[in-house]
Amino acid sequence: MKVVYYKSIICPKCIPTNRLIKRLKQTHPEIEVEEIEIITHMSRAKQDGVRHVPTIIAGPKRFYAAPSMEELLDAVRASAGAFG
Repeated sequence: MKVVYYKSIICPKCIPTNRLIKRLKQTHPEIEVEEIEIITHMSRAKQDGVRHVPTIIAGPKRFYAAPSMEELLDAVRASAGAFG
């Protein structure tokens, strides 16, 4: 189970999402979280179709703001079920 989180150090909208991702890592260590700073990884962001931050990708689901923990976990579980 994996979550990809695109963020930027200069993004004020990323602050609540940073908190969510930190809480996710603490409460669900079984979920791999890849954090990508778009300033230093713009080609990766472009490759993944990321046009703004924050963006969280969990399987086919994308969030463009901090979702609730329940919404994020549902997306992670759904993507794991689709591939597992």
